[in-house]
Amino acid sequence: MSTVLTEVKDGQVYTGYDSLTAVQYCTPTYLGCNACLGASVIDGYVALTISVNTPFGGVTKTFKITQGGSFTWQPYSKFKVVISISNFSEQGGTFSFDAGIQVCIDVPFFGWKCAGYSHHFSIPTLHALAATNSLSDVDFSGQLALLLLLEQSNKCNCH
Repeated sequence: MSTVLTEVKDGQVYTGYDSLTAVQYCTPTYLGCNACLGASVIDGYVALTISVNTPFGGVTKTFKITQGGSFTWQPYSKFKVVISISNFSEQGGTFSFDAGIQVCIDVPFFGWKCAGYSHHFSIPTLHALAATNSLSDVDFSGQLALLLLLEQSNKCNCH
């Protein structure tokens, strides 16, 4: 891994972030496992980040998407994710596509068992966001406070 990590020092305040995912979709959790797809537009292409989460930890991989198609990512020998991208297009500063995701577990004596999900992604480019002036130092504190309030009142399935 070539990421430079910020060393934490007592009493310091850190701002900013390492990466930004414009849109994220996560599958339901089954036996403590799920997969999440995050998509952002970087330099005119879609960066699709797939995260696989298990009770034993998680792994993440990012792929460059420039057209439709399907591919398989198998981070563990007994766990794989099949991704299908269709209706990939860019219009008016927004990339959109449909993503199909199959999360598969190799079950002894039964073979691969998969659950399929789909999600439509619509991601504005940074240029499109800047044109609408919605990128000017976005303040998420109000949205975060609302989510925390909903979580406390048990009215939100925020996990």
